[in-house]
Amino acid sequence: MRAWAQSITAALLIVLVATLATVTATSDTDQARAAGTVRMVQGTLSPGTGADETTRPNLVFVLTDDMRDDDLDHMPITRRLLADQGMEFTDAISPHPLCCPARAQLATGQYAQNNGVQHNRGVNGGFDALDPTQEASVWFRAGGYRTAFAGKFLNGYHPGDVRPAGWSRWDALTRGVYDYVDFTMTGDGDPRRYTDSYITSVIEDRTNEAVRDFARTGDPFVVYAWHLAPHYRISPEGGRSLPPAAPQDQDLFLDERPSAFDDPSFNEEDVTDQPAYLRHRAPASRDEVAAENTARLQSLQAVDRAVGSLVQTLDDEGVLDDTYIVFTSDNGYSLGEHRFVGKDVLTDEALQVPLLVRGPGVVPGATSSLPATLVDLPVTFAALTGVTPQWQVDGTSLAPTLRGEPQPFRDTTLIQTGRTLGNGWSHRGVRTERYLYGTDGLDTFLYDRLLDPYEMVNLADDPAYAGVRSTLEMRRRELVDCAGWTCNQQFGPVPEPVTGTASGAARGSS
Repeated sequence: MRAWAQSITAALLIVLVATLATVTATSDTDQARAAGTVRMVQGTLSPGTGADETTRPNLVFVLTDDMRDDDLDHMPITRRLLADQGMEFTDAISPHPLCCPARAQLATGQYAQNNGVQHNRGVNGGFDALDPTQEASVWFRAGGYRTAFAGKFLNGYHPGDVRPAGWSRWDALTRGVYDYVDFTMTGDGDPRRYTDSYITSVIEDRTNEAVRDFARTGDPFVVYAWHLAPHYRISPEGGRSLPPAAPQDQDLFLDERPSAFDDPSFNEEDVTDQPAYLRHRAPASRDEVAAENTARLQSLQAVDRAVGSLVQTLDDEGVLDDTYIVFTSDNGYSLGEHRFVGKDVLTDEALQVPLLVRGPGVVPGATSSLPATLVDLPVTFAALTGVTPQWQVDGTSLAPTLRGEPQPFRDTTLIQTGRTLGNGWSHRGVRTERYLYGTDGLDTFLYDRLLDPYEMVNLADDPAYAGVRSTLEMRRRELVDCAGWTCNQQFGPVPEPVTGTASGAARGSS
């Protein structure tokens, strides 16, 4: 072989040069195609890898404010276009169920102990507590995405505050944030006051405008539409009232029975064993709850239509099949369960939120019982779009589940609330498939949700649950300072109650 090769050296060199050029070109093309194929299957296209830029998915994130999970039953457009055409997470929660901390989690991918936002106001709350350079839009901008934000950002965001660096377009509410009909938005550098428009319609229009403009450039885009509804209205003078409806919705749901009325915990008769924030409350007024329920559902109809027009705009621009659409709320809302109306408490009604995802590779009509949280969404968005988080995040990407793949997941989730005084913390606890546990150091609760799904019997002092409480307290202590992977551990089984069943919990579920 060697002698033969030496005899035709010149000819062989010519052939090798030509072959090498062909093989190299073919290899580069095949590698690029293979990389693109892998990323398409995983839903995580990375910039700068040689993949066709048109294959990179877009993402639109629609957020409501104080929406209950069961409110989704009254949004038929959203259910038809997102739930029926995507995946519904049936056990999603807002683990810090108050507006500003919840939104800070969505902005950073971190719990409050790491992003600094523990409440809506005070030295440990509001926009001032957030480092605006630690805001996830910069991940997408650095990854080659066009980005747009429209709507309500973090509480306390004012006209003179810094614009987060990652947004190509920035149209955040700054004045009259909760007024619905008299408000000011940043206007992407050209502030505008609206006095004769409905806030949901303005956010809808600004969202669709960004989608149209971005889609026509051919560049991938990320657009956030953070709505105000169904949050109660706050006038410029500080007065609180029901959320106003869009004119065409003012006659809807007038006789609608609140779902809370059918919950055994509504106006719970005996709250003496409940934590302090529930223990000293008078029963909620049925008429006031009914009126608030009606107003909330009315205000959500405009959001429902906005979801419809968003999907239509994406379709009109030819990018619907390449776009992930995510829908959720910043927290849930209690309407008289345990005599409480509102949020910022560690009860199921305040924690639970709707979560829908539609997009490439997501099986229509799928559901998942994974205990997802808002903290998981930023890292999920990064995985779906192929960008890299620029700091340590505390959530777990839901992308494998969205692709229909089995996914190991944490078995214990940190839940917490803050306060304006002291160290900024109130009750902090954990949630497992069976138990809900929390304490502020003095005031403790423990619910066995298997036997007591309505959380009516506090078992914190029940001797049968001493081992359960000890185990959950150990997990709580570890998670309150968690960061990164330590927030997503699988601790293993919780010990069974000593007696196997607890009479108190059984009475609560009867």
